[in-house]
Amino acid sequence: MAVLLLIILILCAATTFVIDKKSLLSPRFLLCIAIIISYCLVLCNYRNWDVSINGKFVLFVSTAVVAWIIGGSLVKLIYRIYERNGVCVENRIIPLRLDKASKKYPVNILYIVSVVLALIYIYKMLYDSSGATFWDRLRYIYDNIVNNDYSPGFIFNQMLEVVIAIAYVNTFRLLRRFFSKDDKISIIKLIVPIIMFLFAILITTDRNRLLRYAIYAVCLYGLFFIEKKRYKYVNFALLLRFAGMFAVIVLAFFIMGLAKKYTSNFMQSISIYGGSGLYNFNLWLAGGNVSSAEGGETFATFLRSFCTIMNKIGIHIDIDIANRFDSFITFTSSTGYEYSSNIYSALKPFVADFGYFGVVFFPFILGILYQWLYIKANTDKFGFLWILYCMLIYPVFYFPILEQLFARLSLGFVYEFVWLAVMFYCAYGRHMYKVVGIKKSSKETVCKSVR
Repeated sequence: MAVLLLIILILCAATTFVIDKKSLLSPRFLLCIAIIISYCLVLCNYRNWDVSINGKFVLFVSTAVVAWIIGGSLVKLIYRIYERNGVCVENRIIPLRLDKASKKYPVNILYIVSVVLALIYIYKMLYDSSGATFWDRLRYIYDNIVNNDYSPGFIFNQMLEVVIAIAYVNTFRLLRRFFSKDDKISIIKLIVPIIMFLFAILITTDRNRLLRYAIYAVCLYGLFFIEKKRYKYVNFALLLRFAGMFAVIVLAFFIMGLAKKYTSNFMQSISIYGGSGLYNFNLWLAGGNVSSAEGGETFATFLRSFCTIMNKIGIHIDIDIANRFDSFITFTSSTGYEYSSNIYSALKPFVADFGYFGVVFFPFILGILYQWLYIKANTDKFGFLWILYCMLIYPVFYFPILEQLFARLSLGFVYEFVWLAVMFYCAYGRHMYKVVGIKKSSKETVCKSVR
């Protein structure tokens, strides 16, 4: 069973690579690669974890991947039908004067705002913590967030969201600077807000924020790299760069874990975070768990936010909602190897709520959503949809270990998106766009080919 699943995943990855025109950044291909990497970490611990793959696990994972691929194919089919009929179904936003907009980039204002807000936020977090050393304070902050649901408050949280948005927009601008020959904007003024963002994230002890940014930056770099086409074998050259970036990201992730005083060594840390979620789903299925068909796990964050809003306006709603942090699975193998992990694959809440139907319906819907976003991003090269696609691609990478799309349907995500849109508009929006084409024939508007 273990080998069978690996073969199925490799075949799915090869299929998506071909049907998406050898794109390394299509959501379907990225999904397959993410699951393959996670599953390989499980296989690397075959003896340590006494790995035993059950048939139900193979069926559920395979079904989810195939459903995602089919969902993406449906979107491409619809776009091709409209193309053959010579119709553009939506407005197409075209970057017009991007070079002019880049010259007017408010780098000094963003630099000052980011540094000031980051320092205020960092001071607040450290002020509310205690400990003899800096690392003791970080551990205190982490325990306070996990055990007591600590938050520095709405205003300070918005400060962090602004710092994050500036870092994302500056990363986009920095890559434009990197791939442009005549761009003279100050690299230091672009990098400092990114450094301040990274330091603020270190203070929050939230490694997921670090990974989300890293995935965003790497994906955005790939889009720039492919578009510039400086090399004959673009995919091979890009893979080499991705390998180097991946090594840096993994090392930074491990070091941030040490900052929280985790005791696992490097291989244990990466295996537990990247592989145990998928294997825990296998163990959970083997335990004969049944579905509840209530949606309390899949939509837990949304329901929690909804109940909070309703309670504030005087309407009390009592709904059974899953805890923010899943209970730990403690596993001890026959070799004496032991690990504890609360990380599940994204498939676990789908199955817990809706059974087998969950691994058919939700991956299918996600396949439609991400393929549509990917196609739209390719019609808005160097524009906001590039940023949006790279910002939202992290749930695809997280899919084997943790559900991150529905789990982040909260006001926090709304704030994050709004601040990103505001910062991008302040930096570019007034200078670079016009809208063309609404349901016009091919004689009036040319639709770009769908990848």
